[in-house]
Amino acid sequence: MLPPQRIAITGASGLIGSSLVGHLKSEGHTVQRLVRRKAVAPDEISWDPKAGTVDLSALEGVNAVIHLAGAGVGDHR
Repeated sequence: MLPPQRIAITGASGLIGSSLVGHLKSEGHTVQRLVRRKAVAPDEISWDPKAGTVDLSALEGVNAVIHLAGAGVGDHR
């Protein structure tokens, strides 16, 4: 088994993202959620994909980024 990792996830509040966050935490990993609003929790990092900005210092030490942000699976036909 791999040692615990620090993983950043976009789309962490969605259907797949929320399940993945729970699974990763249960496996002992630290999860940083990238949110498109002001970060209010210690596990959140603000980012603005339209402006192309993210707090890079908050991503220091992240081992992997999982990008799940986008249209929801039930939003379109």
